[in-house]
Amino acid sequence: MNDKLKEIKGINHYKIVREIAEGGMGTVYEASQMGVQGFEKRVAVKTLLNELYEDERFIDMFIDEAKLVANLVHENIVQIYQLGKADFGYYIVMELVNGIPLHDLIDELNEKQKLMPVELAVFITSRIARALSYAHSRTDKFRFPLNIVHRDVCPNNILITTEGLPKLTDFGIAKARNNIMPANDQCLMGKLMYMPPEQALKKGTDHRGDIYALGIVLFELLSGHKGREGRTESETLELACQGCVDTDVLPELPETLLDILFKAIQVDPDERFQTTEEMCTALEYFIYKDGYGPTIVTLEKYLRKEFTDLYHSKVD
Repeated sequence: MNDKLKEIKGINHYKIVREIAEGGMGTVYEASQMGVQGFEKRVAVKTLLNELYEDERFIDMFIDEAKLVANLVHENIVQIYQLGKADFGYYIVMELVNGIPLHDLIDELNEKQKLMPVELAVFITSRIARALSYAHSRTDKFRFPLNIVHRDVCPNNILITTEGLPKLTDFGIAKARNNIMPANDQCLMGKLMYMPPEQALKKGTDHRGDIYALGIVLFELLSGHKGREGRTESETLELACQGCVDTDVLPELPETLLDILFKAIQVDPDERFQTTEEMCTALEYFIYKDGYGPTIVTLEKYLRKEFTDLYHSKVD
């Protein structure tokens, strides 16, 4: 653990407990927010990687993420509480999620040679679609659309809580009307295996790019396979530019669900669902049309059965 991050003192006082994860741009820690009269609240603290604090572009993106997500209050989005600055640089304080990244969940199922039940795969996807629909529809204080696009929807950025609640996180490279990234930004960022063709081609992307990426996440949940994966990064980029998806690995699925999936991952954005609300409605109709379907309780019961270590190791 970075010695600088044993404590953060300022307006609020945070004691770093442990490192949770490190990614391409930053590190997330579990921390205790300390207050008067023995007040203590567990939170997550996100920082940039040390080497990125020298790059003004990444600092601006980090600050933009905090500002952008601060007012996104939705049960399926990880809440941001504070943007702070310490001696080492900026940090973001956010909701601490007890659970498992969807990426790890899929990997563990693959190791067991199991597939997630179809209804739960659709349920998780529908909840993230709800989160995206909420984000896509946000306006500023003057009621002008913010035009938020996540641009990095993937299993790494979806968390499943131990209570069975899916949550979208990491708006670090999100695009919005007022942030620093132009629509034709030439710096390619995001996960190539989930990236829509227009983003891979650096043509700019709107909310329909998030729909495509979420469709690839659904594909992986249903099949247990990546939608695309080249032998090299450049080969994966080429596949992303062409919008290639290996549909041969899909198991037998209901025709109505395949229709939803294929509509989400059309190469031409005009042929996809035109809003995440539309995609979510289709997903919800599929699992609830008979009057009853999966809930967070259903997903929690499934996690308790298949991922018992997740609950044994849970910090109370």
